[in-house]
Amino acid sequence: MDGWDIGELTGKVLEVDLSQNETSIYSLDEKYYRNFLGGRGLNQLLLFKNLDPDIPPLDPKNILLFGSGLLVGSSAPGSIRLSVDTKNYFTDGIGSANAGGNFAQELKSAGFGNLLIRGKADSPVYLSIKDEKVEIRPAEHLWGEDVTKTTELIEKDNDHKGSVLCIGPAGENLVRGASILVDGSRVAAKCGVGSIMGSKNLKAIWVMGSKRVEVFDKQTYIELLKKTWDKVRNSKSAKSLSEFGTLSVSSKNVIGGVPLRHYQDGYIDPKDLEKIDKYSFKKYEQKRFSVKNCPIDCRAIYKVGSGEYEGTEGEAMQANTIQNFGFKLDIKCAPAIIKAHLLCNKLGLDMDTVAESIAWAFECYDKGIIDKKDTCGLELTWGNHEVLPELIVNIALRKDFGDILADGVKRASKKIGNGSEKFAMNMKGQDLYETIRMPKGYGIGAALSTRGGGHCSGSPLTEFSNGSMDAEVAKRIYGVKTADDPQTYDGKAKLVYFHECFHSVLNSLGVCFFSTIVNSPDLLNLDDLAELITAATGWDIDKSELIKIGDRIHTLERLFNHVHAGFDIEDDYPPTRFFTEEIKSGPYKGESLDKNKYLETLKKNYRYHGWDTRGVPQIDTLKRLGLDDFIELPSLL
Repeated sequence: MDGWDIGELTGKVLEVDLSQNETSIYSLDEKYYRNFLGGRGLNQLLLFKNLDPDIPPLDPKNILLFGSGLLVGSSAPGSIRLSVDTKNYFTDGIGSANAGGNFAQELKSAGFGNLLIRGKADSPVYLSIKDEKVEIRPAEHLWGEDVTKTTELIEKDNDHKGSVLCIGPAGENLVRGASILVDGSRVAAKCGVGSIMGSKNLKAIWVMGSKRVEVFDKQTYIELLKKTWDKVRNSKSAKSLSEFGTLSVSSKNVIGGVPLRHYQDGYIDPKDLEKIDKYSFKKYEQKRFSVKNCPIDCRAIYKVGSGEYEGTEGEAMQANTIQNFGFKLDIKCAPAIIKAHLLCNKLGLDMDTVAESIAWAFECYDKGIIDKKDTCGLELTWGNHEVLPELIVNIALRKDFGDILADGVKRASKKIGNGSEKFAMNMKGQDLYETIRMPKGYGIGAALSTRGGGHCSGSPLTEFSNGSMDAEVAKRIYGVKTADDPQTYDGKAKLVYFHECFHSVLNSLGVCFFSTIVNSPDLLNLDDLAELITAATGWDIDKSELIKIGDRIHTLERLFNHVHAGFDIEDDYPPTRFFTEEIKSGPYKGESLDKNKYLETLKKNYRYHGWDTRGVPQIDTLKRLGLDDFIELPSLL
């Protein structure tokens, strides 16, 4: 349209140097958005171009990026996500996290698509952004406060307008599993992003915007909004999410995909599952709701009205919560699991890494590797939920045994020794949440994740359908007929490749996975997204180009890992347990990971991307993907 500029959709880049107490605002050429979209994609480009490989994660020269995706602010269904990217505190490679809430939308309304933080303030500060008025304010009064109190204080100072992003005590104490919270309950987890923020003496960011995001072809875009919103709202999967959120864990259990007693089994007895399934949590639910621009009421408030955990109240239970504090620790007390989840949020902890560290300690205690002398008197027996609150607090404060767990299982096991390393479930040095034995594609996607474990980088959720999907639908939507077969390796290299590219695109658009075919084939697909992007930008773009963009972003991350952390194929091998220990019960009893088939699938996945047999992107691939600027890196010569 005449007079329209891409910046009216993407916003500008805001750069803040905390060491110099300076801010700057600039625009990027349209080609960067065409090639990387925004959000995670553009963050990763800016990170690679601005960071030398010899800079460690906590160095003030490391940078922290917040990216509001290309479609955020445009009213596309589920366009609410914020990407957080930096150098990984666990792995020294790519650090990437993602959160919902209102921050991404407020940042875009303030006129910014990406926020780049460098340096370190002399004393605690928080950042105030109101449109293009940016201030670095003192935050000594906030330092030491938990996430809930910090959010309340900043909201009160700003008449409860805008959005607050902050860290808790865990980030201040540089706990490796520290997270960043948006609006008090939406978590940007993994990679120690909260500690990177804490290392910069940056306690919080408040943002409020008043600008409208404008698209290229408004009339067409409005028509597409009606079409895509109706598609999501009327889908069976969205209705299920609106009733239970992500708490439906029975589909994972039936295919041996739960980490019972720290991955010693993959299946829990249905009678025990009833104590912590979606129905057991429903009775504590107060209300369900969604945020602006999201058609799915997947958020809920929970309150425990009686018993040992009476008065526990808060938001955002997830399937992860049940897997982490229920299955991993063999805890069958729903109120205790709610308490653990909310305590992690309050202290600014990623529950995935916290739960893995605690589960490792439970197993070491069970096997006699550690005892009460090591745990400072805590009895870490399976199912003992009473020790959880103290352990979680001690991790956040780096106190007593919690100080050992605060650095994650890989480093904790090196300190303890005595064979404990065998039970330290991690990928590339970062604590693992996912089970890798079953289902196969899901596990392989998590193991291949550039950020070091994590199913949100390329793990297909289709396998949890367990054979109920039409083969031709699977082929048309996901590229392989075996998309819903949890046991076979056939087609899984291609399936994971598709999801790696698709996840990269979604995180760069700022669109929630649960609005798309990541969750179910009846939701938004690549054609839907391409139509929205074309109307929003004026670009003539289709699904094949979107896959190429996703491949470009994922390959750039893979290259970052190789250059900064020296990763190659050996770092894509999961813990030995998944190869040598079988699932002990349930329909898939006897299943484990076949090393030869796993390696074959790994190398096939590399070939789809155009990487060599070590998993390193080849120069011809970089040229094909338009990553020519990175060809002259020393590691590639």
